[in-house]
Amino acid sequence: MQKIEFVKKAVTTIVGIGTTKIIKGIIENNVDTATVAAKVTVGSASIAIGYAISEETSEYTDRKIEEAVAFWHKHVTSRKKSD
Repeated sequence: MQKIEFVKKAVTTIVGIGTTKIIKGIIENNVDTATVAAKVTVGSASIAIGYAISEETSEYTDRKIEEAVAFWHKHVTSRKKSD
């Protein structure tokens, strides 16, 4: 099971980085940050939003990996044993 945990960690990291980058880009392109206060508050909020969404996407990808592993064990591994 250590291989699955490694895969989950790798996928979670990749998805988290991508999610944060996407959120940051959306905010930068759609929110006016002309003042220092706006830059600080919007920057802080974008980090919080990025982390929150990354947490959700992390849980989602972990769940999908677990479903794929369960499917594999049920339909592929068990078939090999019965052959």
